[in-house]
Amino acid sequence: MKNMLWYLGFLSLLSLLFFAEWNVGMLGFAGFISYFSIYNMSDERIEVNIGRATRNAFMYTTFFGSGIFAYGYLTKNLEILLPAFVLLFGGSLLVCLLSLFYYDKQGR
Repeated sequence: MKNMLWYLGFLSLLSLLFFAEWNVGMLGFAGFISYFSIYNMSDERIEVNIGRATRNAFMYTTFFGSGIFAYGYLTKNLEILLPAFVLLFGGSLLVCLLSLFYYDKQGR
């Protein structure tokens, strides 16, 4: 399982397309860089820890996404949506990985 997750780190190379097109949306792929550190994690309870970590990422996406869409609707500002999707995508990856590291160090 951890070897499959490790390969997700190679998706971070897509963030280099930012320099070719100057599209801020490509920077969301930089969140995959931290998946390279999963390779050294212990394999004992990684399935349970991944379940807990993805639950936290889902909660982040639900609350932040609903908040940003409500803000965009109330202010009629549609330009906020592109950076919001970058923050949703990259932030959920970051929350998932930080939670995964926390649960792995905690050892529960």
